[in-house]
Amino acid sequence: MKQNHQEIGIGIIGSGRMGNLRSSISRSYGSIKYIGVSDKEVAKAKILGEKINADLISSNNEEIISNENVHAIIVSTSEPEHLDPVIQALERGKPVLVEKPIALSEDDAKKMIEVANKNNTTLHVGYTLRFNRHFLIGKQQILDKKIGNILSCVGRFYNSQRTGAEILKRSKHISFINDALTYLVDLFGWYMEDKKPKEIIAKGHGKIYRRDGYDVDEIAAAIITYEDGTIVNLSMGYALPKNYPSHGRLVRAEIIGENGVLFFDDDRKEHIGFSEHGMHHAYVDTNTEMALLTSNASGNWAMDKYWGPFADETRSWLDFISQGIKCPNTTGEEGLLNLKITRGIEESIKSNNKIIIE
Repeated sequence: MKQNHQEIGIGIIGSGRMGNLRSSISRSYGSIKYIGVSDKEVAKAKILGEKINADLISSNNEEIISNENVHAIIVSTSEPEHLDPVIQALERGKPVLVEKPIALSEDDAKKMIEVANKNNTTLHVGYTLRFNRHFLIGKQQILDKKIGNILSCVGRFYNSQRTGAEILKRSKHISFINDALTYLVDLFGWYMEDKKPKEIIAKGHGKIYRRDGYDVDEIAAAIITYEDGTIVNLSMGYALPKNYPSHGRLVRAEIIGENGVLFFDDDRKEHIGFSEHGMHHAYVDTNTEMALLTSNASGNWAMDKYWGPFADETRSWLDFISQGIKCPNTTGEEGLLNLKITRGIEESIKSNNKIIIE
């Protein structure tokens, strides 16, 4: 990054669900003095712009990106549309936060990283799972040498059929592996730091979404072996009943080291709400009578403010670009490695073969 601005302007590219949250959080951040929003559907941009009192509203991404009052860019478009706005911003030397996955192809991700390096700026990728407090504490235990060399990681990721259907409606090009299981890939990669994946073997199974015309598996399992012998075991199920009271992902993660262990039960069953009027679901249009109150992956609105890992992640990045404070946000290079692994899992399932990571 060429310089840090104490008072900065932010451009939000994409005015959908993620763009709405990022812009609302950014508007309340003290150092943000200018916000521009865009969307190819100008009606969406206008609705969001009026909601947050944006300084500039456009249907042209480049108009926002090139504006001299905008110092950094958040790209919250659908996954196939990440490349162009990310490159346009990085070419102008503007830091970028792009939603995960970084891209749908390794070539696109590599190009982003090359342009960021060439223009002496930064690229980060949105992975909110890191910003759950318990996972941040886990990282600190690793940094404090409490766990020692990691020998094995085991992770499980569940979600409901209703949430799965919404993901597929948003982008027919995405898979649950690349959209969801990638969170655990990122978490374990962050915990293991410089360990390099060597090979992947994976299996998948799917019936539910194919009935609706989507060629995706709701069940997947993978074993990833690293160069030093470390084994990562991942499983995913987007098959919980439609009315299951979770309003987001249910995660378990176990890390075994030479000197200690970390066990995380993130099924969110400890806080329950029930109402005859229905409990609001942040991700789908219909409500459920019962809800696991803190199960929404990104966080929750309460007392006119957004709380949770998504807000913490956004503010962490804003701290970085406005004040130069070191942030634990996923880097572009980490996002590329996550993509290599998730695509390797998909390729192993499709080919029924072991995949070598290069």
